[in-house]
Amino acid sequence: MHSLYEIETVVKRVARYQGLSWGIAEEAGKTVRALEQSALPGLERFDRLISFPYSKCVREINHKEKNQKYLCPIHFGLFFLDQSHKPDNQLTFQFSNILEPLLIIPFLIKAAQKNLISFDFKSNEFKFFIGSGKIISLDTNKIPHQSNDITLEISNQRIKQYSDETWDRLYNMSLETFVEENEEKKLLGAGAGLTDND
Repeated sequence: MHSLYEIETVVKRVARYQGLSWGIAEEAGKTVRALEQSALPGLERFDRLISFPYSKCVREINHKEKNQKYLCPIHFGLFFLDQSHKPDNQLTFQFSNILEPLLIIPFLIKAAQKNLISFDFKSNEFKFFIGSGKIISLDTNKIPHQSNDITLEISNQRIKQYSDETWDRLYNMSLETFVEENEEKKLLGAGAGLTDND
């Protein structure tokens, strides 16, 4: 087995050989490394992507055009990593298809964390959800080589995962950590003491 560093370096060099800039090639290497580190077949998917042949992949992402085909997952992922912080990009987008959709996941995880947003990806063959807390729902047995009729919904609205009763109970419990303020407790060390100069 090869080290993650070796995998990242080889992918970066091959991506550069395929005509990508060094910066984008580095991102491709990091993406494949992250997938391999997560026990997902990043290197196999990258190999299949460049064997497509890669020259037929669409690298220019126009999120306003629905009929884009053979989208490059590296450029797709980078587009949403770089642009998803803009409010007008937190909508629902549709694309015809994307090659090797597994390769977009590390980019979307970074974007979700960086911008506190979520990605809900649905296609005919495959779906996943990524939240800003690094939570991802993914069926690794059903990762296709190509996804068709894609809908990508981006939102900065968190979905509440708890009841009001749970919040009230925990919030009231947290209030028990407060110390009542009086002269005796100030002398014993609670709070800022007798000389509060904030």
